[in-house]
Parts: sequence; C-alpha cells; structure tokens
Amino acid sequence: MRRLESISRKVRQRFYYSVPVAGAKIELGRSQSYRAAEDGLIPTVRKGKFLLVPRKRWDRTVKRLLGTFTKTEHESAAKKAATAAAPAVTA
Repeated sequence: MRRLESISRKVRQRFYYSVPVAGAKIELGRSQSYRAAEDGLIPTVRKGKFLLVPRKRWDRTVKRLLGTFTKTEHESAAKKAATAAAPAVTA
C-alpha cells in the first residue's frame, strides 16, 4: 500500500537534492549540512521520511551567494580578457 506523502525516486532526484548533496555545493560536510538545514540556512521540505532541498531554489541561492557566472557570461568575460591581453598590432 502506497502512502500519499511518498514520492518516487525519479521525482526526488529530478526536483530535489538530498541535504548532504546541497551542502556539498557550498563545501559543507554531512553534519554541517544537516545543522544548516536545521537552522534554516538551507531551505528544506519534508516529503514522507525524506528531508529534501528544492533544486531550483537552492541553485538560485548558491548562485547569488557565490556570485558564479553562467556559461554565456563566463564565455563573454573570457573573450574580453583575451582581447584585452592581446597586444595591439599596428601596420
């Protein structure tokens, strides 16, 4: 008999991180991750017996906190740096 609150493994893996995996994204260990989740620093949702971290919400938070570039922003920054470092050739 299936519980109403349980969700499939595919759904969990696609839309949620486990607490240790979410913590690893900001270089926290397992115990530190659960402590941060308990303190509310990592947003969590309880689904049945699982304590899960919503992927989209956590990825946005990590991106904002770490100030990481998206792929296109990184490529354009690399191009600018390459053109600035290249010596100007005059004829």
